[in-house]
Amino acid sequence: MKIMGNLASLYKLVFINSKIYLLISLLHIISNAVAPFVTIIYFKYLLDALQFGYGLPYILKITLTMIAIHLVVTNTQIYTKSATTLHSKWLLVPLTAMFCQKSIEMDYKYTEDQTIIEEMNRASFVLANGDNLEKYLEAVNGIFVAIIQLAFITILATLLNPLLIIFVLAVSVINAFVSLWVQRKNYSLHRESLPVDRKWRYIIDLATDLKFAKEVRLFQLKNFVIRNGDENRSAFFSYFDRTNGNERKGLLINTITNISQEVMVLIILAYAVIFRGLSIGNFVVLMNGIRQFSDSFRALFEQVVNLYTINNYINDFFVFMSRKSELRNPASKIKIKPGSPAGKFELVNVSFHYPHNPRMILKNVNLTIEAGECLVIVGENGAGKTTLVKLLMRLYDVTSGEIKYNGINIKQYDYDSYMYALATVFQDYKIFAVSAYENITFKRNDHDPYVQSLLQQNQLLEKIKSLPHQENTVLSKRFESDGIELSGGQAQKLAFCRAMYKQSPVLILDEPSASLSPIAENEMYIAFAKVIQNKTTIFISHRLSSSTISDKICVLDDGEVAEYGTHEELLKQKGLYHHMYELQSRYYKESV
Repeated sequence: MKIMGNLASLYKLVFINSKIYLLISLLHIISNAVAPFVTIIYFKYLLDALQFGYGLPYILKITLTMIAIHLVVTNTQIYTKSATTLHSKWLLVPLTAMFCQKSIEMDYKYTEDQTIIEEMNRASFVLANGDNLEKYLEAVNGIFVAIIQLAFITILATLLNPLLIIFVLAVSVINAFVSLWVQRKNYSLHRESLPVDRKWRYIIDLATDLKFAKEVRLFQLKNFVIRNGDENRSAFFSYFDRTNGNERKGLLINTITNISQEVMVLIILAYAVIFRGLSIGNFVVLMNGIRQFSDSFRALFEQVVNLYTINNYINDFFVFMSRKSELRNPASKIKIKPGSPAGKFELVNVSFHYPHNPRMILKNVNLTIEAGECLVIVGENGAGKTTLVKLLMRLYDVTSGEIKYNGINIKQYDYDSYMYALATVFQDYKIFAVSAYENITFKRNDHDPYVQSLLQQNQLLEKIKSLPHQENTVLSKRFESDGIELSGGQAQKLAFCRAMYKQSPVLILDEPSASLSPIAENEMYIAFAKVIQNKTTIFISHRLSSSTISDKICVLDDGEVAEYGTHEELLKQKGLYHHMYELQSRYYKESV
């Protein structure tokens, strides 16, 4: 049932994206089904003509006819083989696009779920190994070819000697089940080896990826990387050896049964020629027909086994593609219009724990963030600051309680519309291997005065103007020889430009000053004080300098709201915030 369902899904995509493939496949099936019988039938008529003296003109006529048919069939085979291969590889393009879209739209919580990560890796295998799709479609065509051939040979042999079909069928079934056993064992080994292979790719990244380059050199990790690589390949090749062992066993059994079949068929047909008056032409037809029956039956089961085996990968793909988003609820129809004013957040009895981990990260949090207000959330590492922001951004949904935006539960908003209402700068922000302009706007290179203004506000314009192609300079050396790498502070300023360009009513910053010096941090907050006006702004930080531009401060401690108020109010309480501020102010005074 899974195979039929996956075939239906795949051929639906084929019909949508490449209708011509269906016509080419039909020609491919017909030409390959007919091909073996052109020669078999020719030699029957040739030998009968020689045996019964039909004369040279008859022989010449059937020979020329055979050559003409053979040329047509062979050329059709050649064309359709290359064409089906080309179209099956081209189908990887829409399938890859679907996979990428699904991965992007997948709920964020799944990206931190090891089970789903494994599912995604299995789904990508059919795309990373394009031959799988080609072999899958080829197996479908091969099954139809074999069925047509078997039907023709069965009718022919039954008329002459039905016992031969029964005998050859029994041998073919044995061979087929041996092949099935080998394929199932090897697929199981392949599934076991996937985590090992994924670790191998990570080890290669350690040696080649720029983000690891400094640590690898400074800590002299050559032996560390090589040792882990050797251990990984040793584990992988143990799977490879077991796979080869299974294939050798299967090949030995198949060879013995095939030799036994060949000898028995030859004895039966020789007896029929000597004692039953079987003509030489019919002897050749039956001998070659039985061989073809065996080949066709073997091909049928091999293609069925291939279909069954590769279907596991195809099934992994469609299982991943069918995974539903819990956050994108079709019933959520309320949309936030572009250009809407800043909104108000209310957290009502919010508690949360991560999937597969019962420990509560947030506990009964009640918090109000007024429209246009700047709230700074502070606390020690592990207090729950980033988790709270993830809930506000609907990367996760609350375990209990609710979060409201403008008085409406955020679950009731259209998910994508809600995302457009938020602009964020994460602590682990990413700079993409595209131009500076595209990194800010995610649009094709064009002139936008607002981008120039943002670069100016974030003291980045002079740096961008100094680049080889200014804002069109690619911010990576990975693909462009004249690409450049920004410093940490410059890259973070670019991330701020990106968040500002979105012009969302809500701005969320997670540890925005983490890579800045105290002086640069102070300059950033002065600039931000101008930018965040008329926006609901939420800062996540464990550095308290952000309090200079905040309207309110929320202190989280072990997942609970420990203190809440203005900077002055919290200092007067002489509590946790006062203690943190006193410790950090010494450092800032000394540094500045």
